[in-house]
Amino acid sequence: MSMSVYKKGQGTAARGAAGVLAVLVGAWAGQSMYYNGPSGSFGLVMTSFAVALFGALPLYLVLFSHRVVDILIETQQEMRKVAWSSRSEVMGSTIVVVVVVALLAMFILLADLVILRFVFGTLIGLY
Repeated sequence: MSMSVYKKGQGTAARGAAGVLAVLVGAWAGQSMYYNGPSGSFGLVMTSFAVALFGALPLYLVLFSHRVVDILIETQQEMRKVAWSSRSEVMGSTIVVVVVVALLAMFILLADLVILRFVFGTLIGLY
């Protein structure tokens, strides 16, 4: 495998997002290992290993791995084909979901209280 960027210029948004995510995960892994891991030279080696494993390896895959890059390029091309909903459609759907969830929660509460009443003869904790 050569060390030149595979299909340079294609899938730049998907590669960039995956690369930023890889760097952030690597930084988080290194920070976690540094503050919570073993101390001394062993801790430093383990921290370096965590940064390499969770940061540099995914970044390498995003830039040079043919299979990973092809998936990212195809993902970006498919995302361009998506018909995104308008803001008003999203708001209307969100309101419908919230109302239905609230109604379902009230129905389950009432059904639970009725079942408690019939099974135990009284509402436990409610007089």
